[in-house]
Amino acid sequence: MVHKIYNQFFPPSSAQPIRLILALILLLFPTWLVRHLANACGHAIAPGARIGFSLMIIDRLVMAPGARVGHFNVFQVRRIMLRNNARLGHLNFCRGPMSLRLDAKAVIGNRNTITRAIRGTTFGPSQLYLGKLAKITAGHSLDCTQSIHLGHYSTLAGKAAQIWTHGYVHEEEASNRYRVDGKVFIGNNVYIGSGVIVTGGVRICNYASVGVGTCVTKNLLEPGFYISGKLRMLPKPADPNSRLDLERVNDPELTERVYRKT
Repeated sequence: MVHKIYNQFFPPSSAQPIRLILALILLLFPTWLVRHLANACGHAIAPGARIGFSLMIIDRLVMAPGARVGHFNVFQVRRIMLRNNARLGHLNFCRGPMSLRLDAKAVIGNRNTITRAIRGTTFGPSQLYLGKLAKITAGHSLDCTQSIHLGHYSTLAGKAAQIWTHGYVHEEEASNRYRVDGKVFIGNNVYIGSGVIVTGGVRICNYASVGVGTCVTKNLLEPGFYISGKLRMLPKPADPNSRLDLERVNDPELTERVYRKT
């Protein structure tokens, strides 16, 4: 079953059995006992780093001294890099062709879901980055179709916040639609409250605070406290080929029409 799931997200290769064997070894045995074996197979786990009872099917794992991975996580990604004392909590689910990079003392808490679709639906590299002392607390959902950057000392707080890096525009003709992808960049010392939704291509400046339940659909360029406004109707989006902020993605592996926010 694990092998079938893995094949869905990563193309077959001769190294696949080694990854699966290492995943089971890291799952079943204490880190100090198998660290040298894992490092000999391409990982870089420093003395003092610890992995709990978690399934980690990854190409490369880098853990600095003091880095920790908690219990009952599932990580099925390309790469994970944890700097000094960075931590992944418990019961997190993370899968797809992407990388996680946590700077010193950054934390991803418990019960978070971080996903990216397979190649063909997505294109190019994607990374979830947390700066120094940045924190994603518990019960949040992150879509890494494109990269997400959470700056130094910033917090995705409370629970049930969502960050999306793609969305669709449906046209009047039956089944005719296109997708718009955009990286999300959240600056330093930013506070994001419970239930906030951030959409693709949004940039949030340093020292901003976003109140509970707010939907952020445009760039926040000035420090301040932001809350949701009243519901209003907006014009239908213009033809994507006429918009200067969109660039058509020409990737033969993609199965649908995709534009990237510039």
